[in-house]
Amino acid sequence: MKKEVKIALTAAVALVLLFIGLNFLKGINVFQSTNTYYVKFKDVAGLAVSNPVYANGYPVGIVRTVAYDYKRGEHVVVGIELDDEMRVPKGTTAELETELMGGVKMILLLGPNPTQHIEQGDTLTGAMHVGMMDKVQTMVPALERMLPKLDSIMTNLNRLTADPALA
Repeated sequence: MKKEVKIALTAAVALVLLFIGLNFLKGINVFQSTNTYYVKFKDVAGLAVSNPVYANGYPVGIVRTVAYDYKRGEHVVVGIELDDEMRVPKGTTAELETELMGGVKMILLLGPNPTQHIEQGDTLTGAMHVGMMDKVQTMVPALERMLPKLDSIMTNLNRLTADPALA
């Protein structure tokens, strides 16, 4: 075999391995078949490509695309790839949940009727999950109003405990 042919074959194999390796690092299994669905959100709150998609706490897919809908101008369309065995019941919705360290994961809230499924390529509705961190954000103004009062209470308490007559 000629030297040029060996170099060409080595380069081709290296490119294929590079492609598979990069997809592996993104969390994409090249050899597994998937179903693609779309979800419309008003706000994606930091969702990125290759974030996980969960159903009942189990990872069933990943986010493949995040694109702004320029025609309507009010939605962000997220393309998700789910495992080939995953059947999405009618009435399923998606929620975005912000994790404690700042990441975002998508949770599928499966519909009530497991016998009727939506077709591959259909669009689901999405919303933000109202969790503990969102409730804390609503409490921040009240806490800010309490801080000056708490400061004066602590100052008076320190003055009382430092009184030599108390000893």
